[in-house]
Amino acid sequence: ADLVDLAAPILEALGEASGETINLAVPTPLGVEHLAQVDSSHFIGSTNWLGRRVEYSTTAVGKVFAAFGAAPPELGAAFPANVLEQVRLRGYAAAVGELEPGLAAMAAPVRGAGGETIAALSISGPDHRLTTARIAELAPVLVAGADGLSARLGYRATTQGAA
Repeated sequence: ADLVDLAAPILEALGEASGETINLAVPTPLGVEHLAQVDSSHFIGSTNWLGRRVEYSTTAVGKVFAAFGAAPPELGAAFPANVLEQVRLRGYAAAVGELEPGLAAMAAPVRGAGGETIAALSISGPDHRLTTARIAELAPVLVAGADGLSARLGYRATTQGAA
């Protein structure tokens, strides 16, 4: 409940910025579980994901959890190594038509105070709106939202350099 409460303003802001469906999801032993959602502003949009579990291997959120160590270890083998490395380098994952034809999604990791990935934020919608170009446009907004929620949870990114 605390995670959902802390995430609420960020979910709303992402919904305003994208016009698409926004979700907060967590890893479970049985798959990705969605805890909170802001609905799309469009008539055609994603379904209600709350309380639903989906497989790791078919979602952008699942790729995030696999790339950042929050998924069961055997899941990493379900993805080519270059896919997970790309997710780590970009800071977000995308899945277009993988869970269902016509559905596109992108997700970014949310880290706890210790740096572990504990959740993910996602944007999803039909692939005619959430195109490759739109995903690239929304990526910085999504990553900033996930980083903002991570900061609210006590995560502090560290960089090396002169003090």
